[in-house]
Amino acid sequence: MSKRPVSHFLIFFAIDFLFNMASNYAHPVTPTLIVERGLDASMFGVAFAAMMTMYFLFSPLWGRLCSYMPVKRILLICCLGYAGGQTLFAMAQSETAVILGRMFAGSFAGGFYVGRTNYTVTFCGDDQEERGRRLVTLATLQAVGGALGYFTGGLLGVISVETAFMTQILVILCCGILWTLFCPDDTPYKNIPEHPLTLKDINPFSAIYAARSFMTPVLAVIFLITASTSIGQYSYEQCFNYYLKDQYGLSSAYNGIFKAVIAILTLLLNSTVAVWLRRRTDINRSFLYVLLACAGLLGMILFNGPRWLFIAVYILFSGFVTLYLPLLQMLVTGRSQPENRNEMIGFYQAMNSFGGIFGALFAGLIYAQGAKLPFILAFLSYCLALFLALRYRKLVKKEKAGR
Repeated sequence: MSKRPVSHFLIFFAIDFLFNMASNYAHPVTPTLIVERGLDASMFGVAFAAMMTMYFLFSPLWGRLCSYMPVKRILLICCLGYAGGQTLFAMAQSETAVILGRMFAGSFAGGFYVGRTNYTVTFCGDDQEERGRRLVTLATLQAVGGALGYFTGGLLGVISVETAFMTQILVILCCGILWTLFCPDDTPYKNIPEHPLTLKDINPFSAIYAARSFMTPVLAVIFLITASTSIGQYSYEQCFNYYLKDQYGLSSAYNGIFKAVIAILTLLLNSTVAVWLRRRTDINRSFLYVLLACAGLLGMILFNGPRWLFIAVYILFSGFVTLYLPLLQMLVTGRSQPENRNEMIGFYQAMNSFGGIFGALFAGLIYAQGAKLPFILAFLSYCLALFLALRYRKLVKKEKAGR
């Protein structure tokens, strides 16, 4: 299979960066929306968990659809659906309306993250080195674009909550149109299943159940690590955003500024450390040390320290997250075959979403019992991920010894 020219990746990545920015415009103003409309404080976690639930249910389905449909068409559909869900969210005046809006948006948003990975891996062919570079690029675009999106959304939120949402919805719709118009069709470069898509295939639960066809003990541990780190990441992320508003009284602009700093740090780490990890180390081992760094940083905020330390740890932690995410994706895609790659990527995203459900939900529910409890949950989740990573190392050694 021949690979596409670099220019096609540049166009796709440019639109991807714009989408990642836009998808984060509403996050810094969500705490303000909850406060202004008199909603329960737990909504900051519950609403996000509702969205992640739909991520979990529909990600394997989107992964399967990537085998049958042009990915750029899937991205257009997802942009339309995501924009519709965010419209409902922006108009919500009750807890029920917020949850329904987030669930509708989540049904489609997961398809974007599955589709972008599938599209990139498909055009990389079997070149493992290029695949690694492109996956790091995706992680960088998501982190930097997301951080700048927070920054922009925070500034827009100073004008009004509605301004941030309206801008987000318009840009997301534009991204779907741009992908359709300017990105090549990936259909000639992937394996199309011989059997047609059936109603059974589009059942989200059957798509999850189909994972048994490619699951191995090693892959199972990788997916458990994905879920565990996702619990910690989203528990920390969702709580931090609300904590700034609730405990420190900081406006959405401050959250945006912190994200801008994260964007700069992410660029530095991914242009130096990430390259070194991918080229000079065994990623089966090195990702464990990145997880160790994340757990160590989270452990630092469990003690009562100054505000600047609390914020500094969050910035450093966010940078390290972008280091291990592409490594995990490389571990998954490295064990895939062309005929099951789309389904495996979909299941990976489902497990990431599964962890996000519990991370965000528990963070929202236990926050009222103690503002630091979600941070404790995040720390314990990364400790569990470290334990699983050690188990993974033993399985890999045993696997190599048996060859």
